[in-house]
Amino acid sequence: MSPLLTRAILALLITGAAPAKADIAPRQLVLVQDSGWMEPFLSAEGSQFRPFIEALAAAIRVPGGTIAIATFDQDGQVPERMSPRILYAGPYAAAPIRSAVAAIDLPRKAGGQAYADADFNGALLGGIRRGLHGRDGVIWMVTNNKNAPGNSPAVERNTAAFYAALRDSSAITRIAAYPVRMPLKGRNFDASGFVVYGIGYGAGGQRPLEAALSSGGLAALFRHPPVNLKPVLAGGVTLRFDKLDSGGLQAGLEDGVLVVRGADAAAGTVLRLIGHLDNGLYPQRIVAARLILRWSASGPEAASARAAILPDRVANLPPQGECEALAVSLTLPPVPRPAGLGGLLSGQRAVDGALSLQLTELRLGLDPAFLERVRLIFGSSLLIGDQMTGEIVTQNGTLEDRLPSLFRDYRSVSEAVVTLPVRIEAGFSPWPLIAASTGALALLGVGFLGAAATGRPRTCTGMLGAFPRRAILRPFRTTILRAPDGSHWRVRATLWGPARAHRLAEVESGA
Repeated sequence: MSPLLTRAILALLITGAAPAKADIAPRQLVLVQDSGWMEPFLSAEGSQFRPFIEALAAAIRVPGGTIAIATFDQDGQVPERMSPRILYAGPYAAAPIRSAVAAIDLPRKAGGQAYADADFNGALLGGIRRGLHGRDGVIWMVTNNKNAPGNSPAVERNTAAFYAALRDSSAITRIAAYPVRMPLKGRNFDASGFVVYGIGYGAGGQRPLEAALSSGGLAALFRHPPVNLKPVLAGGVTLRFDKLDSGGLQAGLEDGVLVVRGADAAAGTVLRLIGHLDNGLYPQRIVAARLILRWSASGPEAASARAAILPDRVANLPPQGECEALAVSLTLPPVPRPAGLGGLLSGQRAVDGALSLQLTELRLGLDPAFLERVRLIFGSSLLIGDQMTGEIVTQNGTLEDRLPSLFRDYRSVSEAVVTLPVRIEAGFSPWPLIAASTGALALLGVGFLGAAATGRPRTCTGMLGAFPRRAILRPFRTTILRAPDGSHWRVRATLWGPARAHRLAEVESGA
């Protein structure tokens, strides 16, 4: 089967599956190779292979989820037996899973005593169909990566299609691997170890796989972290800050956001941090990389801020290790006070943005300690690797070149980006608010006194022509007064000072 056809079948399988929902417990399949090269694990005296499979099933169990135990070889080689062969399917239960694992045997081809061969591509597609029922889930493939020499061209094509599907199919969203040392001597073959591949199928398969990889169950079962095969940077490179080198400022990580408090909005702020670059990858080490730090703001207030990092290069950073101290500076311009009354009343303004650390000219390499640990597991000339995809790997090739091709995909990675959200809380001077508050209080006081004066009658004096006249009136109230000369005047009291008088026209009486 060609790689292109395999990818098409995978796409059809995932398209026809029911949409994954977050509340549906995941399906998981433990798929164990039972071809002839597995003979030492399944028949050697004292082999801990079967207890290991039981422990793996226990480590990945999810409440409410389903788990299947199955074996694979090459479909059609063993009479009356299909591959993959489902030995158990249902909720996790130790007793039936133990019985299923005990039933794993070494089948033989029809018409002879030769053990069955392995078909990895058929195992992958059959496992999705029969073990996951075409739905999203996780396949835990347990294999020693070996196949019989001199297999038919069809088997070799299927093997090449298997590796191409793992690498190129969008249906395979996540792959991690655990190489396991288990030296054993069987009746016919010797073995040094095997590999457990965690394969996330579909968008709904990535989440349970990630959860399992970070769980305590697998951490207790394996002494080393998983090898992230797809995507290579799944382990991540992170920028961590552990010291703030600026007076009066406070900084800390809150829900994944670097929050800085105490910045001066009017004068601008220079934020200085001491941090480290953590290499969360495994087993890749960062041989060399150039560091470029950029700032991006979500609004125009701090779009012109500048970020810098020193030193701007790292080298020989081991997996799961951290680099030497990095000095990070972020220069913020003055932050304008928001317009309007709301801005006047506000004491601070938050500036949201992100620091993006770009690792360019990135070169990764495998950790020598990892290569030494897997030397016996992957040292055989019978390994299935890129020799199945056209690249000829000689017996004298380096150990890294003899790894399965997925373990060498890191060579195509030349760049990585680390992004850290940042919120800077900048404070404004309180004096504008104090001045505004004082003015408002003064106006309020004047208004209060005016209202009090308006409501209280007072004695005021008004001039009725040449004659002064006193009257008791409330401010802005009027009355009619008569002068000694007989004229009439409208008198209006004011808040302060003399009353205002206006002479009324005389009305003549009829004859």
